[in-house]
Amino acid sequence: MSESIKHVPEAAASVSGEWAFLGAEAGSVADQLYMSAADDWNKAINSRFVNELLDDTLPDHVLVSYLIQDFKFFNQGIMEHAIALAPREETKEMLRKQSQFFADEEAPYFTNFLKVYHVTDEQYENAPQTPANKEYCDYLSKIVNGTWEELITALCCMEWLYLAWAKRTVDAGIVQDVPAHKGWVDLHEGELFRAWTGRLIALVNEYASMDGSEADVFRRIVHLERRFFEDAYDLA
Repeated sequence: MSESIKHVPEAAASVSGEWAFLGAEAGSVADQLYMSAADDWNKAINSRFVNELLDDTLPDHVLVSYLIQDFKFFNQGIMEHAIALAPREETKEMLRKQSQFFADEEAPYFTNFLKVYHVTDEQYENAPQTPANKEYCDYLSKIVNGTWEELITALCCMEWLYLAWAKRTVDAGIVQDVPAHKGWVDLHEGELFRAWTGRLIALVNEYASMDGSEADVFRRIVHLERRFFEDAYDLA
């Protein structure tokens, strides 16, 4: 008898306080931001791309398209701006350490798997940005020139949402068999990534406000993340 196909259940609708274990207690600023974007958030973390990646059914050419787009996005220099704007030296140091982690762990993931899937430098350089990727990068270029509150909210939202989709497979106890799929999950789940996301949530609770522009930033980032996943198929 053939082994049954593994399937990762979709995440349930957002509930206030469900991320209290990372510092987003019910009624906190981070929790209110999270709930304000609940519809797009759930569509993003339960998107076709995420579902297929977690179920090991994602076609290689779609994964390659996504990795090219995300590596172009990765190289936008967001962390450098966050470090420059951070109001305390201890926060700057925390961000520096995480930036080094990205350089040591996440960047090699991209370069390794682009090589595994035989993507040449020329193919990478000549690949056009998807509409969502271009809009996302254009939006972030405005955010990084804005306030610390806006930037830390954007960064928190990006990392938190990635943890949320990766947590689906951890909660289900399912490990991907495709190395590139498992590697992408491993980068966005686990003790270290949860601790990093918790630190960002703490900063959002400290500095952000539902009455400020940060609320719009959070919702816009969630929407752009959702579209980023959806656009992975467009240029594949």
